[in-house]
Amino acid sequence: MGNVFSIAIYLRVSVEDPTSIVGQRMLLQSSVKKMFGESGYRMEEFSDEGYSGTNFQRPAVQEMLRLAKEGEVDCIVVKDFSRFSRDYIEMGAYLEQIFPAYGLRFISVNDHYDSCSWAHSSMTIGTSFQYLVNDLYAKDISVKVKTSLQAMREQGIFANGSTTFGYRKSQEDCHQLLVEEREAKLIRRIFQMTLEGYSSTEIAKTFNREKIKTPIEYKMERGVASMKPKGNGFFWEGSTICHILENKMYVGDLVYDKYETPVVGGKAHLKPKSEWKVYRNHHQPIVGREVFEAAQKSRGRKAKRSNKSLHPLQGKVCCASCGRRLKIEAKRNPYFTCPTRYQKSAPECADHINVMLVEQVILYLLQQEMDRGVDSQRIQERYQRLLQQKMEEWDKKRGKMKKELQELQMRSLQCYEQYRENHKSRENYLDGQRGIQQKRQRLMDERRVIEEKIQNLDQEVRRGSSWEISVRELDPQLVELCIHQVRLTGEKQMEIEWNFKKGS
Repeated sequence: MGNVFSIAIYLRVSVEDPTSIVGQRMLLQSSVKKMFGESGYRMEEFSDEGYSGTNFQRPAVQEMLRLAKEGEVDCIVVKDFSRFSRDYIEMGAYLEQIFPAYGLRFISVNDHYDSCSWAHSSMTIGTSFQYLVNDLYAKDISVKVKTSLQAMREQGIFANGSTTFGYRKSQEDCHQLLVEEREAKLIRRIFQMTLEGYSSTEIAKTFNREKIKTPIEYKMERGVASMKPKGNGFFWEGSTICHILENKMYVGDLVYDKYETPVVGGKAHLKPKSEWKVYRNHHQPIVGREVFEAAQKSRGRKAKRSNKSLHPLQGKVCCASCGRRLKIEAKRNPYFTCPTRYQKSAPECADHINVMLVEQVILYLLQQEMDRGVDSQRIQERYQRLLQQKMEEWDKKRGKMKKELQELQMRSLQCYEQYRENHKSRENYLDGQRGIQQKRQRLMDERRVIEEKIQNLDQEVRRGSSWEISVRELDPQLVELCIHQVRLTGEKQMEIEWNFKKGS
C-alpha cells in the first residue's frame, strides 16, 4: 500500500459467545491509536459473526489472509488469540512460520503479545500454554455440546437451531414442533402431484408459473431466515422438490445423527443412511406414511452421476438477462441454457447457445487483448502465484486428511480396548472395525487424489519460465487466470470481465 502502514483489525463472535462485537471494535480501535498514534497508517476492519474459531472457514478471515499474502496488510490486531484461532497447532504455525514469512506483524491486545517483541526469541511457555488452553477449551465445549444434544434427541426432544419447512417452534416450548398450515398445504400438494405422475421439474415449473413463494421466502416472511437471491428473484427448482419428497420429518419422524465430524473444527461427513437414527412418531405429521411410501415408489430411480470433468467455462458464464449461471447441456453438440428460461418461462433469457462457438469468440477476443499490449510477463507471474495458492490449499487438505486418519486410528484402538475390557460381543466389535476400515479406505482414496493433484501442480510450478500463454484452446488454468465472468446473450453477444486490465 505504498508508504502507508496498513493495519487490519479482526473481530469474531460465535453464536454462543456473549462478547459484543461493538466492544471488541472499541477496544481494538483505541489500542491501535495508543500504539500507532493518530495518523501514518490505514486501518481496515474484518469481522466474522456467528462463526467458530476451531477452523478458518470464515469469510472475513479468509479475505484478510488473502490480502496479507499479497502484501496488502502489514499488521493484524486482535482482542486475544482465541478470536483469531482456537486451534493450537494452526495458531502456532501462523505465528512462528507463516506471518514471519509474510513479514507481517501480529498483535494480541489482551494477551500482551506483539510479534515485534518476540522476533528474535522462541515462543514463551505462557504464550504456548495460552494456545493450548484455547484449543482444549474448544474441544471440551464441542464434546459437551454434542453429548448434550445427542442425549436430548435420543429422548425425543427436538434440539435443532432451525426448523424444517412446514414446521415452526412453539412459543411456549422451543423443543416442540407445530405445523405451519400454509406451508403444510403446499407440501401436501407436492406429494399429491407426485402421485399424479408429475416429475419434480414439472412441479417446480408449475409453482414458478403460478408465482408461489419458495420455502426461503416463507421463512423470511416469518422472520426466521434472511437471504439475498441470485439473479432477479427466488424460484423453485427440481432439487428443492426432491428434498421435500425425501424428508421423513413430514411423516412425523425425527431423523438425527446423520453427520460425523472426525476432528473438532473439521468437515462434517454424511453417514450412510443405514447409520442414521430415527425417533418415530415424534411430532404431528403433514402427510400419511402410506402417501409418503407411495410417493417414493412412484419417483423411479435416481440417475447415476457422471464422472466427466467440468467444462473450463462452467461457473464462469452467466445470463445477461437474469444474472444466473448458465448450465451446459452435454449433448453431441453441447450448448448453454439458462435455468430461469426453463423454470419461469422467461423468453429473454439465454437458450441453446453453442458452446464451441462461444469458445471461439472468447479465444479471438483474448488474442486481441494480447495483441493490444496485455503484459504477458505479469500474467505469467500471476499464473505462478495461482498455482502456488492452489498447492497451499491442497496441502492444507492433505494435512486435514492426515488428522482424520489419525483420529480413525485412535477410534480403532479405543474400540479394541472397550472390547477387551468389557467383553462385548465379538460380532459387534468386528462390525465396528469394518465400519472404521471402510471410512479409512475412503479417506485413503481421497488422499491419493490429493497427492496426485499436488504432484501435477508441483510440475507446473517447476516449469516456471518455460510456460507460455497459449490461446489455442481454453484450458481450466487459462480460464481461471484470465476470465472473471462472461455475461452471455447470444453466441456472439457477450460481455467479458477480464482478470487483467484491458490493453490500450
